[in-house]
Amino acid sequence: FSSIEECNTNLPLMLEEYYNVSDKEELKSVYCVQEDVSNQPVLWRIIGVFNNIDDGTGTKETRLKIIRDEPYSTGMAWDTDNINDWSSASLQEELNTTYLNSIQSPYKEMISNAKWNLGGTASYDTALASDWYGYERGTTVYSGRPTEWIGQIGLMYPSDYGYATSGGSTTNRETCLNTELSDWYDSSVSDCYNNDWLHNGSKDQWTLTPHSSSSRDVFSVNSRGHVRDYFASYASIAVSPALYLTSNVKISRGDGSYDNPFTLSL
Repeated sequence: FSSIEECNTNLPLMLEEYYNVSDKEELKSVYCVQEDVSNQPVLWRIIGVFNNIDDGTGTKETRLKIIRDEPYSTGMAWDTDNINDWSSASLQEELNTTYLNSIQSPYKEMISNAKWNLGGTASYDTALASDWYGYERGTTVYSGRPTEWIGQIGLMYPSDYGYATSGGSTTNRETCLNTELSDWYDSSVSDCYNNDWLHNGSKDQWTLTPHSSSSRDVFSVNSRGHVRDYFASYASIAVSPALYLTSNVKISRGDGSYDNPFTLSL
């Protein structure tokens, strides 16, 4: 947009336009949310724009999903009791109490409940990004586990990671998306993770998705580039909070670059 006024007027139209590619094309703009108790700005990045996001009451809207650029923690268990049920997981409780309460007003009011899908799989070794997208929104879970959870702060999905790649000169994006995420560690497809903005080369990262044939395994994005499972109690995996912004959020200034990130307002 050429001006703040134009941006604020046309933001809803932009969201609707981008939705058509939201699950396959990453939006790399950076959001700046001044949120912590020391009044330091914290950078967030756009995962995508998603339609029909339920707030838990049946109201569905097009909403922007963002993820914190720097991890909240570089090592924390998904669940200290080693149970892969996000609705009662210790990390879920940490993010939706301690972490959420550290976010200052008005930024805290920009976050609202969303219905998060908790579907899993046992077939991760053959899963492409598109397969993960379907598994996450499915109903295959370990016995007794929920398939949905309503809350404010979650984590990225394996499919978010897969679709965030732009590929490279040796392995293009199409090839990456047709390669199982469990195989992305292979040097022959290093372009896939080296050009994936959600990849962290120094730390593994938790996702929201549980293993459906295990009561304790959860999937993570490995620092070597592939998706694999770990015990939920493993406390050496980084945590990058993800959330859906309310639909009335506006951009008050910035151009979305790293040096001049968007600043949000209501």
